[in-house]
Amino acid sequence: MKGYHIMSGAVVPAGLLSALRHVLSPPDGAGASVAALWRPWPLPVAGGSVAALSLPALDALLGDIVPASLHPGIPVRCVRSRQLSFLAGRLCAEQALAALPLTAAVLGRDASGRPLWPAGVTGSITHSPTLAAAVAAWSPQPDGLGVDCEPLAAGERLDDIVSACCTAADRACLPSRAAGTMATLIFSAKEAGYKALSHRFGRIVDFTEFEVCQLARDAGQLWLAPVPGSEWHRRIQPFAVQFTFDADSVYTLADLRGVS
Repeated sequence: MKGYHIMSGAVVPAGLLSALRHVLSPPDGAGASVAALWRPWPLPVAGGSVAALSLPALDALLGDIVPASLHPGIPVRCVRSRQLSFLAGRLCAEQALAALPLTAAVLGRDASGRPLWPAGVTGSITHSPTLAAAVAAWSPQPDGLGVDCEPLAAGERLDDIVSACCTAADRACLPSRAAGTMATLIFSAKEAGYKALSHRFGRIVDFTEFEVCQLARDAGQLWLAPVPGSEWHRRIQPFAVQFTFDADSVYTLADLRGVS
């Protein structure tokens, strides 16, 4: 495959940011356009890096270019929005790796399609309808970081989150007002926490296997713990997830590097 390297079963693109700049024309104006994609991310990573970009801005920048043409891991039959999310996540990962700094580093994928970070690095990717982001940091372990961004839930989506993702203890945290904000936070915190612990689980974990055990809203932290009686009880200690909100979304970060 031209423009890609295959190593140890992993397909590694030879620089998605470079590929994006290459397909855009005129080349002299592409750099400024790509630079305009990036957005701030509100939760810093100690000793690591974060990159986030606007999906609508990426869509507009690509114009008639098919996102799948820039990465072999994007199925051409996927709708454009899914192609954009995949591409945006990989672009963010590459930008985050470059900021470590890790010169010319790119993100691979394993046989199942999961992100494959360079040796000595751990990271995480998230997408919302309007934003993609990636975090990366040096770590001897393959996991430890989890990041998530979710639009605040309402209506049917809120009902789905409460019924499928919230235990009785989680529901006790939901106020009579602004329940959508807290339910979205709980869902997002579990997403971030599960990503940070993914290699330790070895399987897909249900959203009701962990629950909120402590909440410090003013400090922007909540703690998740295995539900009593689960297989993770006494094996995984309660852990903190950082969070913050804006008018439309919740942002969460689980940094469990070094946590046993």
